[in-house]
Amino acid sequence: MIDLDRMEAQLSAALTAPVGPPPVRARSAPAAAPRTRGRSGPQPASASAPASVRELVERGAIDAVAARAAGAAHRRDQVTWVTMLALLEGRRDAVHRGITELEALAEAGDAEAAARAWVQRFWAGFEWGTDDERLDVLDHCRTRAYRYDDLVWWGNLSLLLAAMGKPDEAVRAFDATLALIADAPRDAVRFDVVTNMVEAAAFLGDAGRIAVAGRELRTPTGRFVVVGDGVVCKGSVDRYLALLHGATGDSATAGGYFRSAEAAHRAAGAEPLLARTRRQASTLVAAA
Repeated sequence: MIDLDRMEAQLSAALTAPVGPPPVRARSAPAAAPRTRGRSGPQPASASAPASVRELVERGAIDAVAARAAGAAHRRDQVTWVTMLALLEGRRDAVHRGITELEALAEAGDAEAAARAWVQRFWAGFEWGTDDERLDVLDHCRTRAYRYDDLVWWGNLSLLLAAMGKPDEAVRAFDATLALIADAPRDAVRFDVVTNMVEAAAFLGDAGRIAVAGRELRTPTGRFVVVGDGVVCKGSVDRYLALLHGATGDSATAGGYFRSAEAAHRAAGAEPLLARTRRQASTLVAAA
């Protein structure tokens, strides 16, 4: 088993290493919301207030999300939610069309559309982007993190660097992000960043860092992780819990969480997430 207190002390020492230009502490660009493809209908919302798209995605009420998108009053919301569903299902052409339309809205002066387009571009690039597409997104991550000290993009940067096989910079970004979340509110933004850190550490094969980041995963099981108000769905939180339990030496519990995540992703029609869940389950990063 890993001595987490010792690991945290080691990481805190590492955080003094410089990681790019001095931060400016600007607020993060709006993050995208991950979503889930459960075909069962939504659980009843309160009579006074219908569930938000974010809440529907967290519950896996995908048919309800599709219906909400079709009836959205604002074109930006409609495009965002339709593209989120396409990302979840791995429909690349539809994702490209949606991002292109958000960018067109951005050029017409919609700053929120621009922020959402970048978040969806990040996840499309992470999931199936070419080298050039990933490098383009990586430049954006570095700018938002190093120049503007944007917490969301620090988390994205850590994950993308790890996935692209750039371990030295990925570790520095991870450790810098760990320091930033210490003072961050315990909200959806922090949860998005923490789950990215767990996955980044898994790409690095670093059980210690998975364990340290995973200590921040304080959430009920069985829900889906959503970025923003339905911008992106990152899939079941159980997959991240599986990575955490594997890293701390509890392979039996990790296996149960992987099976739960696999079932949730299959029910949601989330083929890319289903494939990643199976791949991670077969190559579990375990404590030494």
